Amino acid sequence: MTMPIRATNTFATAERLLEPGHHTARVVSVSDDGTTVEVEVAGARHTATVAVGCLVRPIPQDIVQLFTNVEQVFVVTVLGRTAANRGMVGLPGGRNMSIEGETITVAARQRLSLRADRIDLQTKLFAVLADKGTWIGKLYTLIADRAQCSARIQEASAEQLTVKAVERVAVIERTDTLQTETQAIRVTGIASEMAHSKVIAVSEDLRLDGKRVTVA
Repeated sequence: MTMPIRATNTFATAERLLEPGHHTARVVSVSDDGTTVEVEVAGARHTATVAVGCLVRPIPQDIVQLFTNVEQVFVVTVLGRTAANRGMVGLPGGRNMSIEGETITVAARQRLSLRADRIDLQTKLFAVLADKGTWIGKLYTLIADRAQCSARIQEASAEQLTVKAVERVAVIERTDTLQTETQAIRVTGIASEMAHSKVIAVSEDLRLDGKRVTVA
């Protein structure tokens, strides 16, 4: 009895060394820290180190340019990206990076987001121009020799508001309206009030208490 035998050939895929120079490759995978990637060149896979000058972090399926010397393979730059993902600029391994120049402009068509545990801003002139501004935080501290605020409409809402100053001057050109449940005013020195006409109306009790009360 003759039994048919199917012969199969098993090829061991060995990593073929790249010739020194520049090559175009496709990214297969990226390490967690972003320092090394696995690339594919002509059907063979190689491990490459992301160069410091490659500021755009590679992601899988990217087309990158490699530079190979005798000892190591580097990813020089990202040539193309087929996936519709956002690009990230940063040094490999999450190292510190600084941008320096006479004039630096960051322009975003829709949204600009800054996220950090701490943001330090040092400048001689700080200007913010916005149609709408919102500050949300547990603690907001402003320390300045002189602070100016100019607004057509200004609203302040707080559960507890404390204003402390050595001297306070309030100038209201038209109408000053105060609506409160209880008002307590304590003046340790002299209280002086001048008005062209003044009306005091109370619903229950009006009391003037002092050592000397003069009505003229």
